[in-house]
Amino acid sequence: MTAVERSTRRTTRRTVARRRAAAAIVGVAILGLLTGCDLLAPQDTKYIQETADGVNGDIGAIFIGNAVLLTSDPSGTTGLVATLVNQGESDEHVRISTGSGAETVTVKPAESVQLGTPGGREVTFEGLGAKPGSLTFVTFETSTETETLNVPVLDGSLPQYQDLVP
Repeated sequence: MTAVERSTRRTTRRTVARRRAAAAIVGVAILGLLTGCDLLAPQDTKYIQETADGVNGDIGAIFIGNAVLLTSDPSGTTGLVATLVNQGESDEHVRISTGSGAETVTVKPAESVQLGTPGGREVTFEGLGAKPGSLTFVTFETSTETETLNVPVLDGSLPQYQDLVP
């Protein structure tokens, strides 16, 4: 083999190696670009929202679930429908108040109390003046914390609430 043939062969090998290296780099770059698009896109699973008619909240060890106010007459009786869950280790006395009054509910440790449902505790407010379709402030208090929720006011037009309107 002559020197020219050896030089040509080395050049060909180098060219092939360079092409393979360039193809690998381009492939990695394309792969990075295609998979990296999720890096900046918002991920829906990071922001879980409740699919409910009411609102949720927390006051210390008490979780407030799906709180709604129900009324058929804004100047009459308005009932609160919600679930209170005590995630703590001692009894919690929850004071629930609106512009027209207050009631206190006791929730035992690791238990839940249904408000405004058959078999549950009834919490009503007279003359609240809350119209269906509006939002009304309801304050939930324990001995250590307070939270005011902007609770939706509904009437009995939704089938799941027809039997719960006071």
